[in-house]
Amino acid sequence: MKRTCLQRITITDKNQACDVDRFRHQTATLKTNNIRMKRILTLLMAGFLVLNISCTQWLEENQFDKINSDVIYTSPEGLKTAVGGLYSLNRRYFRFKDLPSTRANYWFYCATDLSITRTYNEANIYKEGMIPSGFYEDMWINGYQLIDRASSIIVRGRDVEMPEGEKNQLLAQAKAIRAMVYLRLVTIYDNILLDTIPTTKTNAFDPVEYKPATKEQIFNLIGDDLDFAIQYLDYNVDKGLVGQGLARHLRAEAAMWVNDWATAAANCDSIISSGTYSLVPIEQVFGASLDHSETILLWPFDELTGGNDELAGGSGSPLGAAFQSRYYEIKVAGEKEAPVIEDNVYGGNAFGWNLPNDYLRSLYDKSKDKRLDYYFYPDTIYGNNPKSKFFGKPLPGPLPYSTLIREYHWSVMKYRDFEKPATANLSYKDIIAYRLPETYLLGAEAHWRQNNNEKALEYLNAVRNRAGLDDTTTIDLDVILDEQARELCFEGKRWFFLKRIGRLVSQFNLYHREGGDINSLISYDMEDYHVRWPIPQSQIDVMATFPQNPGY
Repeated sequence: MKRTCLQRITITDKNQACDVDRFRHQTATLKTNNIRMKRILTLLMAGFLVLNISCTQWLEENQFDKINSDVIYTSPEGLKTAVGGLYSLNRRYFRFKDLPSTRANYWFYCATDLSITRTYNEANIYKEGMIPSGFYEDMWINGYQLIDRASSIIVRGRDVEMPEGEKNQLLAQAKAIRAMVYLRLVTIYDNILLDTIPTTKTNAFDPVEYKPATKEQIFNLIGDDLDFAIQYLDYNVDKGLVGQGLARHLRAEAAMWVNDWATAAANCDSIISSGTYSLVPIEQVFGASLDHSETILLWPFDELTGGNDELAGGSGSPLGAAFQSRYYEIKVAGEKEAPVIEDNVYGGNAFGWNLPNDYLRSLYDKSKDKRLDYYFYPDTIYGNNPKSKFFGKPLPGPLPYSTLIREYHWSVMKYRDFEKPATANLSYKDIIAYRLPETYLLGAEAHWRQNNNEKALEYLNAVRNRAGLDDTTTIDLDVILDEQARELCFEGKRWFFLKRIGRLVSQFNLYHREGGDINSLISYDMEDYHVRWPIPQSQIDVMATFPQNPGY
């Protein structure tokens, strides 16, 4: 029987389907044309150290000597282990590494109207590198791998004998994660596959008809998954776990994409009135501990239990290094000693890939907005090299100290980590994936679109007041657009927001700049079709009947 709307990637060597153990040991070398075997069958391998996540112990590790895909779904412990592995994959999927081939998520931090991109770094942004055969594949491939594993838990986990409430909480986490990934895929590509049938060794070679799902089908599945998660998840969950707050936030976000303002507003209202979350003082938002009342979802990292993405501690993050200049490269004419050395006060070792631009700076009230002091490094740099005569003193001369962007530029401080080695660029500090101000701004827009300006202004002003600003009495899309930039800049949300409201092309073309020197920045045009990514050519070739996105 031929199935439709399925994400089934053909495997060229049918011997790989002979037994589960051979699947498990061969996954490290499978290529894009056989990625469908990278599924729940390979979640655990004999002797492999995996993450065992319960509702109370997200980072606990256990060694399993003899676990196969059948055992996983025959016991409560196995089901918990499967959900644990899902969290590890989910964290890996939504973050970016420092290697060019794995920077897919970096796009959403830098390819917007708020940034300057150094020429050396991202030639692919809306230019010659954005082609089906040469663009990031991992966003599509890893997304469907994650979806397939979530579906395995959802389908096969129903038969596990355990208390119904506890089981539904585990299934709810898998459903929320699946919805989270589908929402990411559909908002990037627009045209995607819909598949809720997990891959098994018995259906690996079923004939498949590849065709895009309708927008209605995709968002109905997302909504159903999140409604289930909302029903069975609690608000109060341990660090790193998916709770009802995240499920409702995603439900609101998904509703905004289909103009369901009432559903979006209702879910934002529920989160804000739940008593679980509250805005913290501005100096605490990105302080030493991120596990505070503003955080809805946290990506936990830990160097002692980390080293790669499969381990509990993860592989670290380059976010801090990516969005700050290398102040330690600043030179003072006639001085042998550099006035600044690598130190975590100034972020330590840095990449200087992508920096905030003058348009973003212009949106802040420089006399009142506290975010300038706590979200960004100061303009004036003080020497920290004891060997320099400028130690403890401001560097000489008028700003800028250097016109080279990699050496000196207004930089993002949201990801500063005082605990990492100053000479290291990777940080194991936790990362906030979702936080309450985003919910407030979603709710403000949802209520404004329903002409409930009173509630919209209440939510908008909550964010403004925390930043030290007075209430505003007017609200429209431009007001929301500006506040979204001020509060959530360089958190990976701007690209999706601009696309959803139809401003991505116009805003990017007006404000994004590229270059290595502040005096020679250039602009270039984003085309209308760039609002969706090209589907990887390797997947188009395998699926054969699935159309490439327009323009590519």
